[in-house]
Amino acid sequence: MYPFKQESSMVRNRWYMAAFSNEITRQPMERTILGKPVVMYRKENGAPVAMYGLCPHRYFPLAQGHVEGDTIVCGYHGFKFAATGVQTEVPSQDEVKTKFCQPVYRIEERGPICWIWMGDSDKCDEKLIPPYHDFGLEQPDWHYSSENYFHLEGRSQLLVDNLMDLTHLPYVHHHLGGGEAMKKIPLVTEERELSYRVLRNGKAPWNPFFDKIFGPEAVFEGLASFHIESDFYGPELIKTSLPIITHVDGHDQVPKALGSLLILHGITPETETTTHYFGFSVRNFRQGDEVLDRIQYESELVVRQQDVTVINAVEKRLDAAAAFQKELLVVADVPAVQARRKVEAMLAAESAGNIS
Repeated sequence: MYPFKQESSMVRNRWYMAAFSNEITRQPMERTILGKPVVMYRKENGAPVAMYGLCPHRYFPLAQGHVEGDTIVCGYHGFKFAATGVQTEVPSQDEVKTKFCQPVYRIEERGPICWIWMGDSDKCDEKLIPPYHDFGLEQPDWHYSSENYFHLEGRSQLLVDNLMDLTHLPYVHHHLGGGEAMKKIPLVTEERELSYRVLRNGKAPWNPFFDKIFGPEAVFEGLASFHIESDFYGPELIKTSLPIITHVDGHDQVPKALGSLLILHGITPETETTTHYFGFSVRNFRQGDEVLDRIQYESELVVRQQDVTVINAVEKRLDAAAAFQKELLVVADVPAVQARRKVEAMLAAESAGNIS
């Protein structure tokens, strides 16, 4: 399946974002993940539960039932399933003669995010959850904000390609300003223990978007040297960043208000050709600034919707186009191609292991 050799493009032995923590409540919700409907709810002690989302009796969605204690009750015939998946009651008969067990999935709540593992149970390891300390979520001097979600009518790798190639900024996100610097920017790649990193170093003038993010007190004249980091943690998470200002020509000291704004992209395949797209940001300046929170949230909604619109348009005719014409790749595609190779290796390893 484009752009891979394997029939499936979904890597299963990963921790994927199942939901933002505030989405999962005592009211069951359903989200299809890796092709399977999953019902999620909270037990009385607050712990999240993730279970195969269709009742085995008539395949009615369990999310349309309700929760009693730690048990979920099917809304069709009242069958009950414990949080472990074990069937505990069939109202139409006096006793449960068949001890049926509904599949359950490991779900881990870490701060504002719930991660789900739907791959091989013997390969499940909490240490494989993306490293929070590498993007500020475990550091008290970083501020979390701008939660948002989009449903993408496109395969997940299209989003990975988009995020690893920033030369689309002056065209797709032309309203931001400063994107012209991304057209022909040098790339430096680095294989880190935690991620595959792409560094983009360049110069840019002050622009209106900087004014919104860093504040007018940080304004400078001339060109600023900056670098942008993109980290591919895996097919499930990518970090990008706004320009991190390292030097302003003619100034001995960078204005203190300038800092780092990291933008995180949670990528969870829904099916082979649709994707859950989770977004959030962390920053180390203007903490608790509700005005900036709102500006950042509204900006991200616009930017991500622009990317979604592009990817949806590509997906509609992708298979036919790939069959008709060989894909054109250029120098700016190096990071995306490297990410593809890493995903391809994961898919090949799972195929060899016959993961179900």
